[in-house]
Amino acid sequence: MPLVSVNIKKNASVYSINISSGIAEKIIETYKDAGGFFIIDKNVANLYKEMLPINNVYIFDACERNKSLVSVEKMLLWLKDNGALRDSRLVAIGGGVTGDTSGFAAAVYMRGIKFIQIPTTLLAMVDSSIGGKTGVNFGGLKNSIGAFHQPSEVIIDTRFLETLTEHEFLNGLAEAVKISCIYGTDFFHFIKNEKLKILKRNQKVLESLIEQSCLLKAKIVERDEKEGGLRKLLNFGHTIAHAIEIDSKHRIAHGFAVAIGIVYESAFALENGYTDKKTFKQIKNIIECFGYPSSYSPEDEKIFTNALLQDKKTARDGISLAFAGSDLIGKIVDGVNPADLAEFIFKYKDGYK
Repeated sequence: MPLVSVNIKKNASVYSINISSGIAEKIIETYKDAGGFFIIDKNVANLYKEMLPINNVYIFDACERNKSLVSVEKMLLWLKDNGALRDSRLVAIGGGVTGDTSGFAAAVYMRGIKFIQIPTTLLAMVDSSIGGKTGVNFGGLKNSIGAFHQPSEVIIDTRFLETLTEHEFLNGLAEAVKISCIYGTDFFHFIKNEKLKILKRNQKVLESLIEQSCLLKAKIVERDEKEGGLRKLLNFGHTIAHAIEIDSKHRIAHGFAVAIGIVYESAFALENGYTDKKTFKQIKNIIECFGYPSSYSPEDEKIFTNALLQDKKTARDGISLAFAGSDLIGKIVDGVNPADLAEFIFKYKDGYK
């Protein structure tokens, strides 16, 4: 069983990430017996009735529309009305929306209660369940209200991947591809070389994919928990991706938007001398070889531009943009003008060759 440890020395936060098939049921039983509180994605609740608890359960209709302060308030009222205390444990079972929203509720309920992540989508397994970012959308902006609240444990049961649609599987895979583009060539070539086994959901290969993604993210989070510097690398592709999600009214799923964002941000980096042509071609090739789109034409240029201007990563001197440098080593450029980034997208809305 692969085991990844996250050790954030600054606040003495240490937790494990357990990765295997068929481990969730026993863990859920343990927390049920201990009086845990469970927030469960509605789809997961329907698919896995036999392994889920029936008491202290909040069924959450997880979608971007419900990733909101309204949902958080409902969760907080449910915790209060059901007698959750300062030493209670909140267990999230679902994808990224469920984890982010319930994690924020855990962060603010009684100023923070223990939080356990049991991710059920590939996206949540390789990315959102790790690192303590919680939050909701607000005022039309992605993840603009939230808190850092590290989980006390992450349980990754690859059995959940068996019921993912192909679209949802690829939606999550994009986040693994993202981190492979900014952390040297080894993981990048692993993903590229194991493409067919990954797409066939080979158990051994998927466990390795998830383990490597978690390990690389953990290394970054340990050094920069609250995104003061190094952790900004994990935003590679996300600046443009969030604008795409908003402009498309979330018709384009997060991972697919990230894939497009990776290509455009790499092209922007190439045009401005932050990366080289070989690196750009490598990145564009891996995105396209998995069947992701690599171009986007904004539906409303004003909405798209405003999304970039108001992105939560935007400071007074501009956006901090992550990109892949030579040998796929991630770098950060501060002070990028979001208007220049928007103009670049409009110029190459049919794709960057």
